[in-house]
Amino acid sequence: MSQTLNVLSIDFDYFQNVSKDVLMNCYPAGLDLSTELSIFTWSGYYNNPKSAKELQTVGILEDELNHLKKLLLSERISDDAEVMITNSHVFVYGLIHDYMEKNDHYKDIRCINVDLHHDFVNDSEDVDCGNWISHLCMDYGKHFKFNWVVNPISREMFGLKEEIFDKTLLKSLADIKIKDFDVVFLCRSDNFFAPHLDPYFDEIVRLIESRFHDIRIEKSVNEVRDYRKYDSMYEKLHRSLKNS
Repeated sequence: MSQTLNVLSIDFDYFQNVSKDVLMNCYPAGLDLSTELSIFTWSGYYNNPKSAKELQTVGILEDELNHLKKLLLSERISDDAEVMITNSHVFVYGLIHDYMEKNDHYKDIRCINVDLHHDFVNDSEDVDCGNWISHLCMDYGKHFKFNWVVNPISREMFGLKEEIFDKTLLKSLADIKIKDFDVVFLCRSDNFFAPHLDPYFDEIVRLIESRFHDIRIEKSVNEVRDYRKYDSMYEKLHRSLKNS
């Protein structure tokens, strides 16, 4: 029996084909937003002609998405793997801790983090979606190892030039070598994932549902976001401003 817990942690914001400028100017600021608040916040960007035009350029990394589908359907992940699907990436922290406590034969953790963001560290002392990796490093020390599968713009976006990152980075899901994942975590990261791309996320959720038995899905991410639900409100606002 293996003494290493192998975790596949997927933040779906990784799969966006997006430029640094669009991320900086057309995405909400801050950390996690609830799904409903993210819908309202994103509506403002989609109803602003300038940002709406820029958001239309955001697409999906099709090759990487196909790599994910192949991995999820492969024998490299057991049908009985524990699977969690949420909005925020922060929940992977508790998932790993709980799994280690319930399965005390594991001595080490190997985490593959597929993510647009590094999630190493930020200004918060509390565990959140942007620093959970550093907290696991502190909790488990040398027994926690990770690799980060980076989006093509990740290093440019965050100015990660230190050589230490070169030892942990993977450029594609095709570079993942682990053969036996025990845990699969998937998050949509509503604050960082353009909602017009939600059908791609939903497709992966349905694939996971058809493949695995032990699945926990947060209700708010089990359907695509209706980011156009506030369009009429913005239309009235634009008309009133034009007539004032």
